[in-house]
Amino acid sequence: MFVENLITIICLILMSITLVSVITNLLGKKREDKITYIRGFKKGKGVLIYLFAIPLYWTGIVYAGETVLEGFFGAIRRTVDLVVLKYDVSPIQALMEDSQLFAITTYIAFVLVGLNAILLALSLAIQYIWSFGKNLAFRCSGQEKLYLFGNNSQNYAIYDSEKNRAKIIVDKVADKDAVGLYMKNVAYTSIVSYGDYIQKIIRESLCTNKKIYAVINTGDDEKNIQISRCFINTIKDMDDRQRDRCFSLVRVFVYGDPRYEAIYDDIMADGIGCLSYVNKYQKMAIDFVDKYPFTRFMSEEHIDYDTSLVREGVDINAILIGFGKTNQQIFLTSVANNQFVTQSEDGVQLKKVKYHIFDKNTAENNKNFNHNYNRYKNECAEVNKDDYLPLPDYPAEEYYHHLDVNDVEFYNQIRNISTSSASNINFVVIAFGSDLENIDMAQKLVAKTKEWDVHNLIIFVKVRGDHKGQGLLEEANCYFIANEYSVVYNIDNIVGDTLFRMSQLRNEVYNLEYQIKQNPNETIDEGTLNQIKEKALREWYVKKSQMERDSSIYCCLSLRSKLNLMGLDYVPIDSEGNGLTYAEYMRIYAGEDMPKVDNMTAYGKPIVRYDLDFKPSRRKNMAIHEHLRWNSYMISKGTIPATKSQILEETTVVDSKVRYTDGKNYAVRRHGNLTTYDGLVEFRQMTARRDLVDGEDLATLEEKKDVIRYDYQLLDDAYWLLTETGQKIIKTKV
Repeated sequence: MFVENLITIICLILMSITLVSVITNLLGKKREDKITYIRGFKKGKGVLIYLFAIPLYWTGIVYAGETVLEGFFGAIRRTVDLVVLKYDVSPIQALMEDSQLFAITTYIAFVLVGLNAILLALSLAIQYIWSFGKNLAFRCSGQEKLYLFGNNSQNYAIYDSEKNRAKIIVDKVADKDAVGLYMKNVAYTSIVSYGDYIQKIIRESLCTNKKIYAVINTGDDEKNIQISRCFINTIKDMDDRQRDRCFSLVRVFVYGDPRYEAIYDDIMADGIGCLSYVNKYQKMAIDFVDKYPFTRFMSEEHIDYDTSLVREGVDINAILIGFGKTNQQIFLTSVANNQFVTQSEDGVQLKKVKYHIFDKNTAENNKNFNHNYNRYKNECAEVNKDDYLPLPDYPAEEYYHHLDVNDVEFYNQIRNISTSSASNINFVVIAFGSDLENIDMAQKLVAKTKEWDVHNLIIFVKVRGDHKGQGLLEEANCYFIANEYSVVYNIDNIVGDTLFRMSQLRNEVYNLEYQIKQNPNETIDEGTLNQIKEKALREWYVKKSQMERDSSIYCCLSLRSKLNLMGLDYVPIDSEGNGLTYAEYMRIYAGEDMPKVDNMTAYGKPIVRYDLDFKPSRRKNMAIHEHLRWNSYMISKGTIPATKSQILEETTVVDSKVRYTDGKNYAVRRHGNLTTYDGLVEFRQMTARRDLVDGEDLATLEEKKDVIRYDYQLLDDAYWLLTETGQKIIKTKV
């Protein structure tokens, strides 16, 4: 029995190792590695299990009296039978009865053979079982649903970020791509006709009264537009009642290259409020300005925190290395938000940021900039100024440096800018190459700041994903920005982040306060308030253009910068430390110039009653600042001022009534309020005199026509606005 026991023990040890290996691979590996392991059984990975059966059968057969050779061929035949799960112990029954060890080892071999068969079956069928189960679970889910059109890594990131809705990838999925989705545990459906599928999901939404979200991000702009048109055509083919329900239930977000922004804007206008355009570069730029406003890095050396004015002799320089899509959008977003005011002999005026743009190409020649940012400069430089209200100043100073990063003068020019004065503050945004190229440049500039003994240079470097060493660089005033996967391809940022919620709240309150301004003696009850909310929401998506919606978002985006200018900031309400009370905030912000409020409240806040007494104070400085910031935003979007005659004479039809436009026409990008702060006073006087009728008081009419009040509203309501969105105001400067 010694030989039989030795062979049995060797087989038992090898099978135990194999069994442990199988269990470890099934339980201990990540999903993708586990699936790869199981799929390997189709390629014969489990054949080793059958090899263990041969010596066991041979030992048992020889023990029963057969010759060595007969035992060998008999063992092979019995092992072949095991492939089809034909378990036969008759030839080895004798040894099994005489040796409990041999019997146990044999049964373990049979278990491994069965396990191998199960894994082989799973390797052949599990992907189809999984796909069927995932689709069935999605279709039967009672949750809101998210449809991601496009099979790509960006949509995988959105898919992973969604935790509350049923979700699925929608595309024409090839078999080889289906394997990848299975590996990632991403539910998908492969379709032939987008039009038929979109009709089906919209009808399902209307039947179940469940909201659906769709993200169109295929990586192909023509395909994005085609799918968008399918949504639009489906909605347009419905009757009015169904379209109204679609507005409430269907939200579609369409990604597109900013080179085709005008095309996407036209498509969104046809979407009856259901479709929104997503410019990923704009989202990254907004995130950058929100997290890192220039004011965050400025100190008492640069800002008078008693007045929120930039000190005399301080220059603010922004150096952009590379002027591709990312830095172009950062420039536009920064111009529309990183605005400052300073004291002059003529009063409070704009303090322009100086933008130094480094690119080997002639970056000032740009069709998109000629359409938007440069339009005001190109069309209003030679106009007769008497035809206009006082024209606003250009929002920034630009200096173009036609240099490659390898040019011998590159570092010299950056050094000249950053060392021109110790009282200046300098910012560098690096976005010219790959992540590694950008990081390498950042590290070189960090070294240069030490060589030049520069302490007022803050560096921002574009990286598309996560990289090691971020913390080390931040210690040297260098920050990573524009992480696409956390900023752009995240469902919370797509559907509506904090800034988006703020802007919608401001839009509702704007409508409310406009109604109060027009009807000062009217009582606002709950029913009227709900009507105003519903109207504001519909107008936000249906009536307002993308530029108008962005204007509200950029207004709220500027809030952090404005607070910084007062030595304040805002943070999530659950952050450590105490926030300011409403009274503490108002004392810092308004001082002796408190807003006038009455007993009326709405949205949980007092309603401010604005008159024309805008007295000198920090509060007025910040209102001037907001108007100049709004001017900058409008100019960055290619808006030009209206002439006086357009303000006084142009009309349009609204709800079957002829009304004056006051020079505002978003279709042609023109606005009557695009003027200086003092020009707004002239605007209200002009329009009040135009509309004055016998028996009406001119001063009362001027109050109705005043638009300066809107420049006060953001900071007057800041405490309420931040509290409503889960934030608190804190002190950052003592």
